[in-house]
Amino acid sequence: MAAEVDKKEEAAPKKKGKGLLIGIVAVVLLAAAAGAYLVLSGSKGGGDGAKQVAESQAAEQAKGTIFVLEPFIVNLQDNSGTRYLKLTVNLELPPGSMLTELNNQSTQIRDSLIILLSSKSYSDIGTVEGKYKMRDEIVARVNQYLTKSKVNTAYFTEFVIQ
Repeated sequence: MAAEVDKKEEAAPKKKGKGLLIGIVAVVLLAAAAGAYLVLSGSKGGGDGAKQVAESQAAEQAKGTIFVLEPFIVNLQDNSGTRYLKLTVNLELPPGSMLTELNNQSTQIRDSLIILLSSKSYSDIGTVEGKYKMRDEIVARVNQYLTKSKVNTAYFTEFVIQ
């Protein structure tokens, strides 16, 4: 009888192990089937995937044209020592605007912006409000040089004060 009890105890762990293995395999198969369904249903022509791409492209066109200026590195006006500003600015023009005018005026625009930026102190641009004000000043300065279209806004893509 003792031999029978030992056999039952040995058989029980094997059943639990097999059940766990079967459960894991079942979960993996279900996950694979669900993934395959999602991939295949999203790739049908004219389905929701195509609609999302079309909506994304329409949103991109509504944003306008982006003109990327080379980074600016200027000294700030500070009495406490030498501080530097490194700033990269992207300009947004209305949709369909041509970048030719900005390209033709880029030297004058950069010169004007360097003068503007180097006239600032840390206290002028160290706050969020100061950054918004400087962004508005940049847009106004750039628009002075444009006749065919105007810049909507400026985006700071890099802003480092040291």
